[in-house]
Amino acid sequence: MKQSVVIISISLQGNQLAREIKQHFPEADCFTLAKWKAAGFRPIEGKLSQFCQQLFHNYDSLIFIMATGIVVRSIAPWIQDKSSDPAVVVLDDAGKHAISLLSGHLGGANELTTRIGRLIEANPVITTASDVNQLPSVDMLARHAGLVIASMENAKLVTACFVNRQAVELCDAGNWLGVLELPACQGEPHARIIVSNRSIIPADLPAVQLIPPNIYLGIGCKKNSSPEQLWAFINQQMEQLQLDKRSITAVCSIDIKSSERAILEAAKKLNCKTKFYEASTLKTVEHLFEGSDFVKKITGVTSVSSTAAYLAGGKNGNFLVQKAKQTGMTLSVFETKPYQCKEK
Repeated sequence: MKQSVVIISISLQGNQLAREIKQHFPEADCFTLAKWKAAGFRPIEGKLSQFCQQLFHNYDSLIFIMATGIVVRSIAPWIQDKSSDPAVVVLDDAGKHAISLLSGHLGGANELTTRIGRLIEANPVITTASDVNQLPSVDMLARHAGLVIASMENAKLVTACFVNRQAVELCDAGNWLGVLELPACQGEPHARIIVSNRSIIPADLPAVQLIPPNIYLGIGCKKNSSPEQLWAFINQQMEQLQLDKRSITAVCSIDIKSSERAILEAAKKLNCKTKFYEASTLKTVEHLFEGSDFVKKITGVTSVSSTAAYLAGGKNGNFLVQKAKQTGMTLSVFETKPYQCKEK
């Protein structure tokens, strides 16, 4: 599991600055060269460039106290994608400058750089065009609202419209982005931001889709159900509803199904959480849904998929499918903050 922050320094003066920064990040790990072994520091293992592979794998935010060139050469082999790379911030060992080097938006390096600048009175160096010009960026809007960016290429296209002062239209009927005022620009929109969990969106303008994680799947199934059949069932329902699978935030069921391979494999493929409820908890809402005496004999509750999805969604939303049935399986689809977007 990734930890939050790691501080890496390679000089005695850098180590002193690392100690100062760690006071504000008490859970952070600190590394330095083996020859500077000191309390609170662990040794850098082998060459820094190879050690960075471990850092990229184990931490969300990397704070380097050393020359920028050293950091660039050391992290270069491990950079993959802005949606998954950790935040990388570089400081000189005198603490005069803090530089946001990598994953400024999605990784949070810009925010971390600004915070460190305030804490140690360093000059924050941020070069992303949207930040420099105090303009919004799609990846930051998505990050703050907990939305999934459907296409990073489209996100860059729309952010470029902001930077170039071209009008962008916002379609957010569910108000996921809150009260958001886009930069005022003259002329017709050049692009659109669409907040939607649907698999089909208007295509008359270049658009970036931001997907809200607002779909809860309730699942009931017989013991040792086929993972392939359950996965096909889920896909069938999602296609019929024209829902993007990236909007599924949790797969839910009763606790006696917590080790059911079909459910666990589906959650893994969907890259989402699982939520399992005790029968006594499901009973509190079972009267709201169609029930089955057969299911009650096995589970102790008359309904599993509907009750689990309803509870997982905080009882606040609507069923797109209250209960779909297939041999030995039931599926419920619960949506919070339903989305509506009309064709332009």
